[in-house]
Amino acid sequence: LSEVLWTMTFLPTLKMSGRLQPVAVMCGFAVWFVLTFSILIGMEGLSAFLHALRLHWVEFNNKFYDGTGTKFEPFSFKTVLEEAEEH
Repeated sequence: LSEVLWTMTFLPTLKMSGRLQPVAVMCGFAVWFVLTFSILIGMEGLSAFLHALRLHWVEFNNKFYDGTGTKFEPFSFKTVLEEAEEH
């Protein structure tokens, strides 16, 4: 992503010629710098938010978990047929 921003904002200023080229280079670099770090900070904030959201979800669901379920019995046609014959 930084390379795309570099190509779109800063690289065209290096190809310029004339008296305003140094000013354009400084402005292009400033735009690239601000956009790159804004994206990085935004992604870090999103990462922290999603991690906190996941932790809250896990803790919220643990409040309602009792662990008093029924024993797992795998499905088999044999037991189904035996129960059907009894009835």
